[in-house]
Amino acid sequence: MKNFWIYEDEDPYTLKSISERGILKAEKKLGVRLPEEYKALILEQNGGYINFNAFPSERPTSWAKDHVQFDYLLGIGKKDGILESKAFIKEWGLPDNLVLIHGDGHTWIALDYRETKENPPVHYFDSEFEENFRLAGSFGEFLSKLYTDDSIDDDRCGHTGGIHSGNADIPYVYSEDAITKEKAEQILTENSAADLYQIHYYPIEGLDDLNWLLTKIKESSLIANIENGVELAVVLESIISHHKDLILDNEQTRRLVLDISAILKNLNDSVIDILLLQIKDSL
Repeated sequence: MKNFWIYEDEDPYTLKSISERGILKAEKKLGVRLPEEYKALILEQNGGYINFNAFPSERPTSWAKDHVQFDYLLGIGKKDGILESKAFIKEWGLPDNLVLIHGDGHTWIALDYRETKENPPVHYFDSEFEENFRLAGSFGEFLSKLYTDDSIDDDRCGHTGGIHSGNADIPYVYSEDAITKEKAEQILTENSAADLYQIHYYPIEGLDDLNWLLTKIKESSLIANIENGVELAVVLESIISHHKDLILDNEQTRRLVLDISAILKNLNDSVIDILLLQIKDSL
């Protein structure tokens, strides 16, 4: 597939080059036959960001009404990339016999080997919303429908309007979903993994709000376990995606982000590490 990869010097998803023999070893370890199209791409570049960012969906998802995000493809490392699938499946309660090719913990796109050992369909899983469905009948079909959606950053919020719809720098949240400063502080103080996702609904209206929230997230990170750490990393990545310019323009704010990242890094969790790589790439 021409012009598939974005060739970057510091791509966190690009692994050491692999040979056909290395791919055969990976297939043996996984117990499946990988799609020929996947193997051809991995021989060109072993994972990384791609020149597309979306795949059309007939069903609404937590990403958008009409697509899911797909902006990188996982490669094959000795323990990294798709060979981490079993660990992630166990950690996130996903079905067995999947090979994960994209995901962040809450959402995954996978080669679905539950009913076959070769030519698998491509499936979407959303752990937070407890939904899953087929995207394409084969990896080849999946590749043929990838496209670039210029509005994907806004769509990640899953909303089309909200209490701050006039300001593109502020995440869109419905008024009935927005939480108060007191509620946000309570959630971060209690540090319950089941509730931390609600921090997405705290309306950040300026630098003071942003610094306050990041300070509270830093405090929560200091006492977080792995489960809470994953949720905090997801929240942090979302905040950065919506307030990148504000963060980059303020050294104190940027330092808070780096401090939180360093604290979460100490939890030594593979999912957190992936999210932190995305954060590092953004900054």
